Amino acid sequence: EREEREKGVHYRDAMAQQSRTKRNKSKGRVDDTCVECGNDVFIDDGASGDLVCKECGLVKEGHRVDERAEWRSFDEDKSNKERAGGPSNPLLEDGGIANSASIQLQPGTFHLARAQALLKDPNKKLKEGFAVIGDMCSTLKLGNMVRDRACELYRDSHVHLRERKVHEACAACIYVACRIEKCPRTFKEITAASRDTHMVIIMRCFKTIVNKLNIKHSSMDTVKPSDYMDRFCSSLRMSKVGTKLAKHIADITSDKSKQHLWDGKSPVSIAAATIMLVSQLCQEDSGLTVNTVSSHTGASTSAIRSAWATLQKELNSESSRLVPDWFTPQSVKKEPGEGMKAEAAA
Repeated sequence: EREEREKGVHYRDAMAQQSRTKRNKSKGRVDDTCVECGNDVFIDDGASGDLVCKECGLVKEGHRVDERAEWRSFDEDKSNKERAGGPSNPLLEDGGIANSASIQLQPGTFHLARAQALLKDPNKKLKEGFAVIGDMCSTLKLGNMVRDRACELYRDSHVHLRERKVHEACAACIYVACRIEKCPRTFKEITAASRDTHMVIIMRCFKTIVNKLNIKHSSMDTVKPSDYMDRFCSSLRMSKVGTKLAKHIADITSDKSKQHLWDGKSPVSIAAATIMLVSQLCQEDSGLTVNTVSSHTGASTSAIRSAWATLQKELNSESSRLVPDWFTPQSVKKEPGEGMKAEAAA
């Protein structure tokens, strides 16, 4: 009986000590006293993981492991914190956080197929498309606005593009998103960033998306030569004066009153021809050739020469406004057919 009473006393003391320890931990304290000042109050620094004496500042324990629950914020709203799970996606039906339950299988292939169908993720194809769009936007250095717009278009149009590959549909969605967000990219640039696709297939997917989703052309900004000028000039490493002159000429060619001059010519070839005209007028950029501009812009050399000849006629006309007043043309002898003659001689 004495042993049982002693065991009961020890048990009560242990339980009291455990409750006291929990209470002190909740207040940031420990049971031990400081070896320097004898104080028993310690401050728990969660940032560094140290236990510091409140009176003298002695560090009792360092780099302690925080065993409390970890609360993290996965959404843009940092005030809403959750214990676990990935970020929710508003483009998916269930937010992308669906759970899959385990199923006890019975003998037979029918039950196995049924279980696999129940465990199948309904958003698998959408998630795959969103990942492809993210990779392509990263390759093309496009912003989050274009990526989110392309994901929204893919969600609405993937039903109409079931016979197409994922990369083909995603490339077309990115092209439409760039048009809507007023940062257009050429079909050749989109094709280069995609995998195992052809430009003609992307064009067909583009027409399907526009027709099936009833996207009005007014919502998609008209592509103009001035939209490509910043990227082309930066890629060709043109001078500041040449870039400024190219933007000025591109703005004039984008004028609606001059559209009759560019019938049958794409904005990319007009922008490339503008760069060639600048290389003809500006001494600092005279080293640019038709082949170099064609490789950086994606326009064919024949299309560049055709648009260049039209710009040359407009430059020689009496009512020409291509050359601004602040720029003094420099005599650089270069003609649209010069590269053609050199290639024929070679």
